Amino acid sequence: MKKFLLASAALVAMTAGAKAADVVMTPPAEPYVAPQVIPQSFNWTGFYLGGTAGYDWASANVTYLGVPGSGDDFNGGKLGGFAGYNYQFTNNVVLGVEGELDYNWNEQSYDVGLPYNVKAGSDWEGSVRARLGYAFDNALIYATGGWAIANGYVEANGLSQDQTFNGWTVGAGIDYALSKNVFAGLEYRYTDFGKKDFDGALAGFSGKDYESNRVMARVGYKF
Repeated sequence: MKKFLLASAALVAMTAGAKAADVVMTPPAEPYVAPQVIPQSFNWTGFYLGGTAGYDWASANVTYLGVPGSGDDFNGGKLGGFAGYNYQFTNNVVLGVEGELDYNWNEQSYDVGLPYNVKAGSDWEGSVRARLGYAFDNALIYATGGWAIANGYVEANGLSQDQTFNGWTVGAGIDYALSKNVFAGLEYRYTDFGKKDFDGALAGFSGKDYESNRVMARVGYKF
């Protein structure tokens, strides 16, 4: 009888131990999944500067005492620099301001019926403009417009005089980020510089309807 009781007790103990082992067992761990890395979009906010080069199709009417000159094309190359600041909003809209200064190669000679030729042109020009664009990650498409200024000159019979032309400019372009800091772009602008009369020894000369269409490539660095 004692042997039977001992065997029963041992069986009960083994069954309880097995149930206890089942209770403390932990479920198998979930397989490890690495967190997904979402690439960050390029942000255009910040100061920047750069260089620009291109070509300008410009025209103006140069007259002397009401007599128009024989030509009015001032086409030529341009080389300059720019600096500005952009701020990108959370909805990818980019607002900025930019200033630019260029040197022109567009001198022309005129025959105005005098015993000497007249040379005229514009050696430098600049602008201060607002920019409004939309960013598609690394690409920024924008419109721009603002104030424009140019230095026009006339040379005749050893005399020379400069005049400052003030006007307005509008255009559009695209910038593309090549890296975290470097970007390149292309821009078109139309500019109307208005009219200016010359005085002093060159009184009677005037330059009017001075306007230009320009296409410029640009490379910049964003800080």
